[in-house]
Amino acid sequence: MAQEVSGYKVSLSKSGVDVDITKRMSSVGVGLCTPTHLNVEVWTSSTMSDLRVYFNESYQVGNVGYYGLSGVYTTQKFVHDGMAATPPYFPDFWKHYKLSDDLINALSAVSFMANSKYYPPTEDFCPDGTMGCKDNCEKTEACTQRESMGEECLMLALMVPGYDQGYFQAVFANLGIPAYFCFLGYDGVNQFASDAATNGTPAVFYHYEPDLFHVTHKGLFTRVGLPRSDPARVKLATGDYGEHGFGNKTDNPVDVDYPSLPLLKFASSRVRDLPIGSLFTKLALSDTDINDLLTEYSIAMSDTAEPEPYFRAACNWVKANYDIWSDWQDRLPLCTFEDHIVSHVTGCENGSTVREIQFVWNVPNPGNTSLPYNCDGGVAVLPAAIATSRSCQWIADNSRIWSGWIDTKPECDSTFYNYNVSQCDSDAQRTVQYFWSLPSAQNLLFSTECSGGVTLPEDVKIDCEYMPTSSPTFAALAVLSVIVASLLLVAAFLVYKHRSAPIVKRSQFEMLELMIFGGFFTTGAAMAYAGQPSRLLCGIRPILVCMGFTTIFGALVMKSLRVYRVFMKSSMKRVKVTLFRILKMLAIFYVGDLVIFVGWYAADFPEPTVTTVEASEFRGTVDRMSCNSSSFISTALLIFWKAILLVLGLYLPFLIRNVSVEFQESPWIFGSVVVVLVGCLLIMPMSYLVQMPAATYYVFLASFPTERSGYNQFGELNKCALCEEQTQFAVRKVIFERGQCKCGNRDQFDQRD
Repeated sequence: MAQEVSGYKVSLSKSGVDVDITKRMSSVGVGLCTPTHLNVEVWTSSTMSDLRVYFNESYQVGNVGYYGLSGVYTTQKFVHDGMAATPPYFPDFWKHYKLSDDLINALSAVSFMANSKYYPPTEDFCPDGTMGCKDNCEKTEACTQRESMGEECLMLALMVPGYDQGYFQAVFANLGIPAYFCFLGYDGVNQFASDAATNGTPAVFYHYEPDLFHVTHKGLFTRVGLPRSDPARVKLATGDYGEHGFGNKTDNPVDVDYPSLPLLKFASSRVRDLPIGSLFTKLALSDTDINDLLTEYSIAMSDTAEPEPYFRAACNWVKANYDIWSDWQDRLPLCTFEDHIVSHVTGCENGSTVREIQFVWNVPNPGNTSLPYNCDGGVAVLPAAIATSRSCQWIADNSRIWSGWIDTKPECDSTFYNYNVSQCDSDAQRTVQYFWSLPSAQNLLFSTECSGGVTLPEDVKIDCEYMPTSSPTFAALAVLSVIVASLLLVAAFLVYKHRSAPIVKRSQFEMLELMIFGGFFTTGAAMAYAGQPSRLLCGIRPILVCMGFTTIFGALVMKSLRVYRVFMKSSMKRVKVTLFRILKMLAIFYVGDLVIFVGWYAADFPEPTVTTVEASEFRGTVDRMSCNSSSFISTALLIFWKAILLVLGLYLPFLIRNVSVEFQESPWIFGSVVVVLVGCLLIMPMSYLVQMPAATYYVFLASFPTERSGYNQFGELNKCALCEEQTQFAVRKVIFERGQCKCGNRDQFDQRD
């Protein structure tokens, strides 16, 4: 019961003498070595005074229900044989044990002691001198007198001296029955009696009920009738025998049969206030119940494959006797959702988008898990499982909310649907499409986890954060970039072809070619700034822009510097500024770019980064992909470095503004600077302050380097065309305000160069 009904783990302990029962429930002696908590069946006929010694740590729980009865037993066959004898004698009545010589001789002690199977016993149960014992046997005074006349005595087989100590010896002695009392132990008496029943041998022995022996040998034995039990006479029992030695008179006056004793239950004080204490208090078995339980145990014992016959017998009895043991349990509480039902969430471990809240009894019935085991009434049926799209963490934190969904579905709101944001289409837009987190299988427009409330919103179009390459706008700008690149290629070819022409030579065709080459960088940047950001695009975009800027404006600055060194010196010495020297000075700007880019990319590469931001077009968030570095320092250094180049590009043309148009490009440089400034003042604020569609922003961004490149190259070609018409005027005007030199022809610049 404790294990099967109340859930305790139970171990069995075979105790020794009865006086140690309560001692084992204490904190001293055997209570430290082999402590016990409960004892279901205690015979207290002569040990109650000893049990009370440890009542400070144990207590008497009450009666177990059935009664214990000790007595003298003989075989049914011996009774029938005695009745058929001449003269007849009756082994089931005590007077014949005193008066019938035939009965006494049939139970001869001499014959018993001659049988080595039973005597002497394998263990010394009663040492000589203890309770009048000699060779493990005691003897009545009547037997001593009978033997003195040369006659035999009968033999009553006993178990151990401590079982109903001295009681039946004193009864036989006070009734004048000539008898030996030999101690064979529990197993020895069982074997002796069983053999007698099997072989038909006369035998009389001590035993008690209830016991498994009487269940396994049902109908084979009968109790010998001693004088009717009288409580007043029973009370006279002293528990002693053999006070005056072997075969002498006893001072124990008891001379009536053993009474039926209510068997008691004892428990350790540790369990008094525990559920097992309550169960133990109410446990009660009738005589029929204990016989049924012993019968179950007998059946289980016959199965050699059964490892725990105790458990099997008890389990079978519990299953078959619910009406009996159900009254031992405290009244079960009403079943409630909070106390007796537990929830389990599935779908958290495998990445599923659907979670299911399943319900089980916290203590289910072993025979039917759909029923509770520790409550009765109230919530009688487990709630149906709840399918939900909520996260496992939300479910754990909001049990009060979703517990209301057991009876009624919640009203649909925005928390029950979700949305998908598509990839950028050819219109540079994304589609936000709404869907129920748990749609109905029959109609996707309805949800299975909610009802009523809001409906699904219409699809929403939002702008992309980058220009997709599938867009017609990109295709148009790509065509424009190709056209510009083609024009640049044609210009490069023409410049190279006419590199020996005086006007091209004076315009420093190497710088012209370099500027044209820079135009390829800028048109490439216009192409690179389209498409979804990737590690390659994020890395190449700033390189193309910076290299194009450095190449174009660097070439312009170097051209202006070369003109300045030749024409603006106050000294009239010959000045030679070689191409190699100019390229070395130009390399300074490239080296600056290189240092900044190497440091930037090594320490903080602009990775393609997805950032989740609040959407302005709909209620929700959207992932935006862009090229990001963790710091703005590298970008600021590049801007500062380009600003230096831009300032030089302004300052040097200003110094040479009065030099002939054949040799300087101040108007075109000023124009380019204005284009750059306008672009910076327009593009940069739009980048950081204005939210605009990706297509619009890309048009501004891509048109600026393409237009700048075309403007620079057109300026140079236009200048070459105009300068040829003004050649004569330009040569004559090579007179410096600070000097007196007069150059006779335009080849003088070539000679100085």
